[in-house]
Amino acid sequence: MNLNVGTCKPFYYICHMPRKRNNKYNDAYQLYLDGLSLGQVAKLIGVTRQCVYKAFKNRNFILRSPNFQPHQYFDGHKFSLRNHGYYEKTTGKRELMHRYVWEKYNGLILENHDIHHKNHDRGDNRIENLEMICHKEHAKKYSTGNNQYKKKE
Repeated sequence: MNLNVGTCKPFYYICHMPRKRNNKYNDAYQLYLDGLSLGQVAKLIGVTRQCVYKAFKNRNFILRSPNFQPHQYFDGHKFSLRNHGYYEKTTGKRELMHRYVWEKYNGLILENHDIHHKNHDRGDNRIENLEMICHKEHAKKYSTGNNQYKKKE
């Protein structure tokens, strides 16, 4: 049996021929690098976001983290910045970093007590910057919103 008859290519050649890459994804990746999201790129080139994602992954293009959050490490644990401004452990038992640091150095936090950042910087979780104070006193001194301990004017 002769597979090279006429213009036909041999069967083996057809099946093992490398796939031709679509250059539109190279251009699309440049748009992504310029700051557009996967969804915005997809809309511009007329495909779904998932198509863009798969094409970029197949080409080993480096993708941005979907939800980059600043983070700090303490005691081998990663703590990520949350919407409320505090760092929280992102794996295992969810704990706030300032409370974790306090308990690491001073033991358990007493009931009805809070850990306060002396310099008011929630990102500064050094033990020297933390103090344990009564919840009622903490709310009275440092609460910025309306609470039951704040005098109404």
